[in-house]
Amino acid sequence: MKCTSCGSDFASDQIKCPYCGTVNEHALHLAKELQTYDTAYEKKRDELLETGTNQVLKHLTIGLGITFLVIVLVFFGYIIFLRYRPYYEVTGRRLEKNKAAIARYLEEEQYIRAYLLASTTDPTGELFTYYPEYKEDLLVIYNYSIIQIGVLQSMDSMDEGDSYASLQDTQLTSISIFYQSAGDSEVARNLKQEVDGYLKNYYRLTDDEIENVKKLQWGDQLILDGSADVEAVTKERMEAYFE
Repeated sequence: MKCTSCGSDFASDQIKCPYCGTVNEHALHLAKELQTYDTAYEKKRDELLETGTNQVLKHLTIGLGITFLVIVLVFFGYIIFLRYRPYYEVTGRRLEKNKAAIARYLEEEQYIRAYLLASTTDPTGELFTYYPEYKEDLLVIYNYSIIQIGVLQSMDSMDEGDSYASLQDTQLTSISIFYQSAGDSEVARNLKQEVDGYLKNYYRLTDDEIENVKKLQWGDQLILDGSADVEAVTKERMEAYFE
């Protein structure tokens, strides 16, 4: 640019003319704006540095909260799926592939996976008309899944600090039905062992009491420590165990 006083050429970003010293008002204005910007930037940077730790903790807390929410939604989604699951009818080669997959899942002890595949591809649901060769084992798995959901709900309640686990009458009924309906197949034996473990290690029942549960008939009451209030007794045992 040209100096307004002496007419000499010099760079437009120079604040003064290098020949006569006349102030370049345009460059001076830009320099002041840059200085103001730099001051504001430094102030904002210091504020961010001071609050950085709190921001990280805040985002971490939100992240953990979202993770927990996802876990809860998946859990309840699984329960809803079991109750209101859709059916996808299959036939022919696809049906044969499903049968082979179910057989493999049962052999690999992926029992819930076998049950879900069968129940979502058979329009008769738990009747398992499309998979008669696996019907007995699949019914055992279905009854077992009801028990497992009850245990998971009980664990969830304990995690929230609401109460100690207790064996409720509805769960006891499901367990009794499971034992009465389970046959002597390898699948039934494996799942019986798991339910035995729930009753012994989680609800604190003795071996003799577990045998009494297996013998319960419809309308019978289970007596623990001389009481028919199974829920209260198992809750007391859990409290004593954790104390």
